[in-house]
Order: sequence, then structure tokens, then C-alpha cells
Amino acid sequence: MKLTQKIRIFPTPAQEAVLWKLSEKCRLIYNFALAERRDAYRTGAQGVNYRTQQNDLPLIKEHFPEYTWVYSKVLQCALRSLAADYESFFALRKNGHADAFPPRFKGKNYFTTMVYNQSGFKIEPGKINFSHKYNDIPLEFAIPDKFSFDDKQVKQVAICSHRSQYFVTITYELEEPLYVNNDRYQAIDLGITHLVTAVNSQGKFLVVKNQRPDKYWNPKIAEVQSRKDRCKKFGNRWKLLNEIKH
Repeated sequence: MKLTQKIRIFPTPAQEAVLWKLSEKCRLIYNFALAERRDAYRTGAQGVNYRTQQNDLPLIKEHFPEYTWVYSKVLQCALRSLAADYESFFALRKNGHADAFPPRFKGKNYFTTMVYNQSGFKIEPGKINFSHKYNDIPLEFAIPDKFSFDDKQVKQVAICSHRSQYFVTITYELEEPLYVNNDRYQAIDLGITHLVTAVNSQGKFLVVKNQRPDKYWNPKIAEVQSRKDRCKKFGNRWKLLNEIKH
């Protein structure tokens, strides 16, 4: 089975600048590939897909050497992300979702997630390293010692950002434990007044009460009604509280 662990990292200002430089190249590759697909759709050209765009990467790097800053598999994964976005769009439209939109261009301030698929990274006790060729600043980040991964287990590592915070997500594979019958059973009843009522073969009960919406809102409605009763009828404040109540 595959599991994913999300770990926050704390890059230095210099490392953060490197991350944004690399992410920008991934963003541009995504946008250029999207523009090529749109042009192909408008002109009726055939054969523009992930495979052809991936095969064009060496030529792009030859004409624009700055794309060599990014580890090769990361650029490939940016194109694979675009292909996945299109597959999702077509699947939604096929299932009747008329409001589904095709992939859109990523804005300048968008941090593009960088995916290292099976290589380009190294995980050691307490740290993780990522390959790049932008400058000599190493992309080495501390991770808690409790996260220990076998190189053969790790399938993919990604660097992402959310609200000015940075994270690495590590996807790894674990051998699923074999099922062992211990002759113990548990029954679960999903009720109305109680969310869960569970009993096991040893006769132990677990009851989780359901918080009724009416009991939650009634005191709040009563408070608004009380404030409304003290206001002049049809006055501005009375009208405001009347709208809140309803």
C-alpha cells in the first residue's frame, strides 16, 4: 500500500529564492505546453500530447539553457501534471459536468509544485536533499528524526507551498500486513440520536452522541429574538435582527 507523509520545511531566504527560481521554470513549461495544446486544438493539429512534449524538452534546454537548472524528471512531471489536468477535464465533461473548465494558465505568483519522481532526492536521517543546477546553494532541509524511509520504499517526493509555508510530501510504499483472524468482532449501528453505537464480541460499548442542529441553533435564535423584542418594530435594527433570525 502507498502512503503519503507531509512534512513542513523551513528554507533560508537563499534557499527560498532558489525554490522560486526552479518553480518558475516549471510554471513556464506548464504554460508553454498548455498554449501549444490550445493552438493545436484551434488549428486541428494532431499528435500534441505528453509524449511529444516530453520529447521536446532536450531541444528546449538546448535553446534555453536556464531550463537545465531544474532536475529533468521535475520538468517531465510538470508536463505530466498538465496531461492529468486534461484527463480530469475530459472525464468530468464525459460524466455530464458541463461547468468543468479546461486547464488554465498559472499566474506569475503561483508556486508550482515540484515533483521528484523516484530520483533527484536523497533522504538521510534527519534531512532531505534535492538536486538542482541553479547555483551552489544546496537544497538540504531538516526533517524530524521520527521520519525514516528506506530508499526502496520512497516512490515520489514533492516540494509545495501554501500560504508562504513550505512542505515536502513523501510518497512511500509499505508492505500491507497480512490479515489475521483473532476471532473478535465489532458491530456498528449508525443511528439518528446517536452517531455511532458500537459493540464488540467482548460486550464493550462505544456510543457517540449526535449533536442535533436544532439544539445548537435554538439558543442563538432565542438570543436574537430577545434583542429584536427590545427594538422598535420595523426600525432599522429590528429589520436587521429579523433578517439574521430567518
